[in-house]
Amino acid sequence: MKQLASYIFPLILTLLGATLLVVGGMQGQNSWVLLGSGIVLIIGVLSLLLQAGIVTRKVGTILGILFALGAVVLAYRNYRSVKEVLEFTERKKANDTLIIQGLKDIRTAQIGYRQANGVYTGNMEVLRGFVKSGTIPMIRSVGQVPDTLTEIDALKLGIIVRDTLQAPALDSLFMSARAQEGRAYPFDANTFGLSPVSKQPYKLQAGSISSSNRNVPVFIAKDPTPMVAGDTLMVGNMEKQSTAGNWSGE
Repeated sequence: MKQLASYIFPLILTLLGATLLVVGGMQGQNSWVLLGSGIVLIIGVLSLLLQAGIVTRKVGTILGILFALGAVVLAYRNYRSVKEVLEFTERKKANDTLIIQGLKDIRTAQIGYRQANGVYTGNMEVLRGFVKSGTIPMIRSVGQVPDTLTEIDALKLGIIVRDTLQAPALDSLFMSARAQEGRAYPFDANTFGLSPVSKQPYKLQAGSISSSNRNVPVFIAKDPTPMVAGDTLMVGNMEKQSTAGNWSGE
């Protein structure tokens, strides 16, 4: 009975290692987890062989030391793998913050460009030129509307008139105190349209779609160098009328 009891712990180790190996494989665990499960299985089998007298105690001790060292290395690798995931998450968060700011700037510029030209542009150089030296029509009312009239009535009676001014796109869109508030980095017209991460130009397209029996301008801008393949940050849409971004909270 005593001899049988000595096999219980090695048997538990063997079953535990085998179970972890099978479950880990089914769940798609990384190689370090699977290797650790394999070591637990091997230690269990080795303990059984020791109890059965098939492996000498000297050989068992040497193998035990080697496996113990391997377990320490695996524990460190598992720690590093978790830490690397956390570090990557932080890097991606910082990267996305910069990329999203650039996409928001492109959206702002495209909306201003459409105000001035009636369409969006798919040429980044053209859009940058508009930001640096283009103008946007701004309508202002000259005169004061009496309390007894609406603005439309005042216009009809000639009490007020509307005047169209051409305002610099750069000042109107990006240089006001409101536009500067909450930015991820200072606006620079010379680097507008370039990824603040890779310095490569954002991918830009523009065109039109048919909506409610009329042509509607559309555009899309994409991160040129996404950190994760298939997870590309973008703003706009070439299939429907939208200037929304695909990031969280937009």
